Amino acid sequence: MPDPLFALVPAVIWAFSPIYYRVFMGKLDFLSLNLVRTSLASVVLLGPAIYFGFNGAIYFALLSGAITLAVGDTLFLLSIGESGASVAAPVIYTYVLFVQITATMIGESVPLVNFASAILVILGVYILSRGGGGKPRLRGIVFAFAGALAWTVGQDFVALATSTGGNVVSVAFARNMAAAAALAIAVLGTRRHKRWPHLVLREYSFIAFIALTDLVVGSLVFIYSIATAGLALTVIVTSISPFLTQVFSKVLGKESPSNRDMLGGVLIVAALVLAVALG
Repeated sequence: MPDPLFALVPAVIWAFSPIYYRVFMGKLDFLSLNLVRTSLASVVLLGPAIYFGFNGAIYFALLSGAITLAVGDTLFLLSIGESGASVAAPVIYTYVLFVQITATMIGESVPLVNFASAILVILGVYILSRGGGGKPRLRGIVFAFAGALAWTVGQDFVALATSTGGNVVSVAFARNMAAAAALAIAVLGTRRHKRWPHLVLREYSFIAFIALTDLVVGSLVFIYSIATAGLALTVIVTSISPFLTQVFSKVLGKESPSNRDMLGGVLIVAALVLAVALG
């Protein structure tokens, strides 16, 4: 039986990273920050990717990078800036439901319990997307929901890349390279590079640490989990990440999610338990 517990590693990593990305956006705009993170990951993964080599699966990986990392992550960063990591992270995980549907289209057998888990995720997200006074955080939600659609398509391409023989490291490199190239064009075209702040080495080092943990360690384990446990189950397991983001942001004093927000997070954890125990 495939072991989905590998997916808990990126879930924890991706719980921390949105919290600090919001801090970084106080210095870099969302496009520039995304360019920095994907460029750093590309450089680190280049040597290992050359060693392992490429095959036809690289085309699926390139498409995944352009859609998921360039478009989806940019929308995610926009959502973080608008509504905070405690809201943006749960809302973008609506892609869990979409993946359950699209996974069947690329040949995966999805247990019915995964659909029940996905519905719990959506209910949790709905609760999380409501403000303390019952008013939705509209702009942030719209950006996160659009990012969820991009993530859905992009993750399907990851599954196709691994199922057609793509090496985990090579796929991760190709995704980041495609995203970095697209983002570089966007940053240069909008002249945002001329407005980059002068950051000290310590600040760049911290950005690099979070970005590489996210896009190298987290992505490698995530892709490996898709290759071994399947796309549908992997995204269910990683859906614990938004709840952890709430907990960590509160403990670290970065944000103050309400009791309503925490309830939504608990529903997402329930979805995880249901999928792993019965899937």
